[in-house]
Amino acid sequence: MEFGAMSQPGKDRISVAMCTYNGEQFLAQQLASMAQQSRPPDELVVCDDRSTDRTVAMIREFAASVRYPVRVFENEYNLGVAANFERAIRLCEGNLIALADQDDIWYPIRLERSEQELAAHPEVGLVFSDADVIDDKNRSTGATLWQRLSFAGKRERDLLAGRYLVLAKHRFVTGATVMMRASLRDRCLPIGEGWIHDEWIAMITAAFSDLKPIAQPLIKYRIHASQKVGLHNKLKQRARGASRAAKHWERLAESVKELQQLCDVLSAMTLDEGRDVLAAYQGQLQFLSFRANLPARRLKRLGPVLARYSQYRSHASGLASVLKDIAFRRQRP
Repeated sequence: MEFGAMSQPGKDRISVAMCTYNGEQFLAQQLASMAQQSRPPDELVVCDDRSTDRTVAMIREFAASVRYPVRVFENEYNLGVAANFERAIRLCEGNLIALADQDDIWYPIRLERSEQELAAHPEVGLVFSDADVIDDKNRSTGATLWQRLSFAGKRERDLLAGRYLVLAKHRFVTGATVMMRASLRDRCLPIGEGWIHDEWIAMITAAFSDLKPIAQPLIKYRIHASQKVGLHNKLKQRARGASRAAKHWERLAESVKELQQLCDVLSAMTLDEGRDVLAAYQGQLQFLSFRANLPARRLKRLGPVLARYSQYRSHASGLASVLKDIAFRRQRP
């Protein structure tokens, strides 16, 4: 379903890729904030994942009220968050693609500011910003997204300095704040199985172009009970072990599996020799594999763990990770 027509060529064209699923509770506020952008998008692409509420009807009503095209695609079956975003990104026709969640609120400069950064820095393939965090009543939580993700400071400096190990260790690129170049789309897609779309896209993009953080909140990022993907680490959400120890070892195993998948994909691509992204990821993978394969008997772990203490400092959380790897009980294979 499509309303309107794309703007004329000759300038950057911004597509907004938004995924929806039973989002009527907060969708009106997000759509209203899109309508108030100082730099309107050239199209809004919406992929709905089999909503049973008024979500699609609300988007149709919104489409009739704006001057840019709104293209609505209703999935034949439920795809899930990552695959739904993959579909929306593939369907975008602009040369710049901004990602949008259904439950946030954009500040009026969200698109304009992101476009400015990409225009000023041709070496940058993806920009992402900070955000003010709000609850389901639009109340501020008193912290920004970067504060909650511990990004500002050393992690930001590492990213800007091209120390790409930081991307393999930490997840801080939030898709709801992202704008990327469509020229990177074929390299980033398909999204790896089990991955969240923003994590995968950021880590693949870094192998080909710079990532640039915008140290300014460009959206209000909402946290609420029905959120599909939130601030909490994905692996923590997925680990369903009965104890802290079980969750710890499960998270390590999942991290190894997913990082191996990403490294395999990048290894099959032609990469810029001047960017040591893959080497950084592979170094992290080797260390995670070591940790995931530590013996069940605690005493047998002690020597190998202490011998790699310097790696625990650079590739993990230092002493805290050492203590967990030594103390946490694990089942024998």
